[in-house]
Amino acid sequence: MEKNSVYIHYLIGDLENYVIGNRHKIGKILNKKNLSIEDSIYIFDKFSNSLKKTTNLIKLSNEINDKDTLRTISIVSSETIAWVMFTFPSVESVIPVFLENLIFDKRHIIDALGELLLEFDEFIEKPEKLRSINIEIFNMVNEVSMFFGHLSKMIKKGALEN
Repeated sequence: MEKNSVYIHYLIGDLENYVIGNRHKIGKILNKKNLSIEDSIYIFDKFSNSLKKTTNLIKLSNEINDKDTLRTISIVSSETIAWVMFTFPSVESVIPVFLENLIFDKRHIIDALGELLLEFDEFIEKPEKLRSINIEIFNMVNEVSMFFGHLSKMIKKGALEN
């Protein structure tokens, strides 16, 4: 067993539990007809935190030799990104921001998430590739996480001023 194996599996379980728990909570929020500003802030905070938890796994992936563990990290990361990507449009239509605030790296945030999702789907097939380019993937996921954190703070600030 690898040195950090227990910790890595703890992080995998933590991310899975976080996403599953919040997916249910956010699903209930989205089933309401009127989404409040506070609901949007809550959702974006959960998106940001789930992606931050994903970066913690990616950061450690270069220390992992076991292909199955790398594949599991890729699957859990892919599921997290897919959850954010497919949930975001339900929130996007009711948030009080302009389209230019949803642009990330010269493209819409959904496109950036889609690109990440494709990357992780490739890592599921070739898990060892995650080790070789983990810095680039880490940076991308981290920037998307910060994007949602910034969006949440921007909406909070706007709500306080109004």
